[in-house]
Amino acid sequence: MIDFEREQEILRVLHRQKAITADQAREVYQDGMSDETSALELAVQRGYLTHEQIREATGGEVRAVSSLHDLDIDPQVTNMIPAELGRRLRAFPVAVHEDTLEVAMSDPDNVTTIDEIRRQTGYKVKPLRVSDPEIAWAMDTYWTSDDIIDLEGSMAARAEGLAEGVDRIADLSDAPAVVRLASTLITQGVRMGASDIHVESQREGLQLRYRVDGIIGEVHTLPDTIKDALVSRLKIMAGLDIGENRRPQDGRFTTQAAGRRIDVRSALRPTVHGENIVMRLLDKNRLYITFEQLGMSKPLQDQMEALLNASRGLLAMCGGTGSGKTTSLYAALHHLRQRDLNIETVEDPIEYQLDGVNQSTARPDIGVGFAEHVRAMLRQDPDVIMVGEARDEETMAASFRAALTGHLVLTSMHANDAPAAATRMLQMGVEPYLVSSGLRAVLAQRLARRICPDCKVSRKVEEVLADAPALQKRLAEHRVTVVAEGEGCERCRGTGFSGRIGLFELMRMTPTLKSMVLSDVDEQEMRHTAISEGMLPMAADAMAKLRGGIIGIEALLSLYADLSTEYGDESIEVLGAGV
Repeated sequence: MIDFEREQEILRVLHRQKAITADQAREVYQDGMSDETSALELAVQRGYLTHEQIREATGGEVRAVSSLHDLDIDPQVTNMIPAELGRRLRAFPVAVHEDTLEVAMSDPDNVTTIDEIRRQTGYKVKPLRVSDPEIAWAMDTYWTSDDIIDLEGSMAARAEGLAEGVDRIADLSDAPAVVRLASTLITQGVRMGASDIHVESQREGLQLRYRVDGIIGEVHTLPDTIKDALVSRLKIMAGLDIGENRRPQDGRFTTQAAGRRIDVRSALRPTVHGENIVMRLLDKNRLYITFEQLGMSKPLQDQMEALLNASRGLLAMCGGTGSGKTTSLYAALHHLRQRDLNIETVEDPIEYQLDGVNQSTARPDIGVGFAEHVRAMLRQDPDVIMVGEARDEETMAASFRAALTGHLVLTSMHANDAPAAATRMLQMGVEPYLVSSGLRAVLAQRLARRICPDCKVSRKVEEVLADAPALQKRLAEHRVTVVAEGEGCERCRGTGFSGRIGLFELMRMTPTLKSMVLSDVDEQEMRHTAISEGMLPMAADAMAKLRGGIIGIEALLSLYADLSTEYGDESIEVLGAGV
């Protein structure tokens, strides 16, 4: 069936380009409509247009690109379309080939957009079909108003920073080497996939360590002669006071490293041998992570999206420190911000800045904490409220009241599993009726290391667990006869692991569970009930990922050890790995 509306739009574009007259365009459009034939083909047959003119106006054949993350995009090319225009058109330039500009577009069939880009740039336009989240990631990565620190540094930076007030540093003969070293530390961390870089003062020199996939790796040492200069350089980059070495300090900066835009959050603390700095590397790619990329199964993704479609209620994400709660919160916000909603957040600190989301920072030091922000948000006509972490009764109670007055509230908290989160809320002093009425669901999670796909091999269970016959039996009951292991390769730096994946359990508050909250029931009984009413326990999720060769046996052993600690050895069979 011919899309006459689109053909009419193409004819208008060609008329603006003076390729066809108004009378010719009207003639072929009316004849095409009456004969149910293509107006564009009629224009070619009658000699008014050529196929080449039509291809140029429409951008030609459209190629679909699944991700922009892996493309080698020249920053100079990204400036060929003004950021304001690109955001309005939802179009992002990615490459130039002679007289043709490749442009990522979520709607590559929009010939008006193609024509406007062609007129603005003077290039022929070849559209690429790319999802809107990918385009949003590219825009936020390359079109940013944040101050970007050049890690290679400049002599001006050295003069303004390293030489100020510290004679020993000012006398350093090879200060540019310090600048390059600071650059190398961060670039290497990004390439390794590190979440944190530890720069630790020792009795003599510095100790450098990277945390990769949750594990702090090998130690590198630097001589004492470079110690003060490097620490001062890192303080300057983070906007810290280099003259202050007695108090803890916090700072942050944004940079480009290894072709990625990275926010670096620096935390400094004085120790007996000098100052220690831990730099948290916050990759802007994490802004656009999906529930699938987090490691959620398709049924769990569907449940999460259904919960986020609700107009009210509180959704809590819980886990230990470093379990990925914040990443899951941002994945939820990214899902929500694709709709026309007023989203308000309060965080401490703001880890990533999201377009289309009104973000604020809690400042308890001046009496403006989480609870005060939540109360202020309610006067801002919000649809969605995100409270970075519910740390106390006042914040949790304010969040529940917001949930009960017609708002969707997202928050995180520390709890070992989903039922423990509900009882933790009660222990914080929140009234049971608030928890029962306002809590919609709890997502509990932890992170497990992924087996490296490049060096993954299969091992028989009896070989891996030769000294654990009880666990062998349990795996046999779940029809697991082989497990995956990583032998170690260049990609994983000999560890056998590459990246991490989430292990999840989602407890939706059923009428029975709501009643149990009102009666102050214990966690173990609530967990039994939640499983009987459809909650897939985290150990079952781990078992499925073990069977799929995604994680290794050590992740399951760690989870079982924690279940045993929480509920006792006899409870694991019922509470843990039922699939």
